[in-house]
Amino acid sequence: MKKSGVFLILIMPLYLYENEETGEVIEVLQGMNELHEYHGTNGKEKGLWRRVYVNPTLSFDTQVDAFNQKSFVNSTANKNDTYGDLFERSAEASAKRTEQYGKDPIKEKYYAEYNKKTNGKLHPEQQKEKFKKAVEKADRAGIKIEL
Repeated sequence: MKKSGVFLILIMPLYLYENEETGEVIEVLQGMNELHEYHGTNGKEKGLWRRVYVNPTLSFDTQVDAFNQKSFVNSTANKNDTYGDLFERSAEASAKRTEQYGKDPIKEKYYAEYNKKTNGKLHPEQQKEKFKKAVEKADRAGIKIEL
């Protein structure tokens, strides 16, 4: 076998050990199947080092693109979310789109499709919004509406 200048890097887990006397923390590469003990660099410090356990800090879906359907689907896959959780995530994405454009183009498209499919009827959410605006307009005109 011909030798080259390339090194083979084996990926081994990194474990943390703390010296109980000095508080020094070191990183030690150990195989997953090895006994996870550390006795110092010379092996004579048995019992002085204890393993430190840490929580992994992996986060991969904290920034969801509000305009990308695949991004939304990927952020909700395998989460065991409830139906309500999905609605909340969808509302957050809609709020981001509204913040950027003044209105949500995806919601507007959905409402237009609903309107076309139902021969001109407003979507129930549009009806609520329209009613809320009418109540606010009446309130500004001095007319009190109690429900």
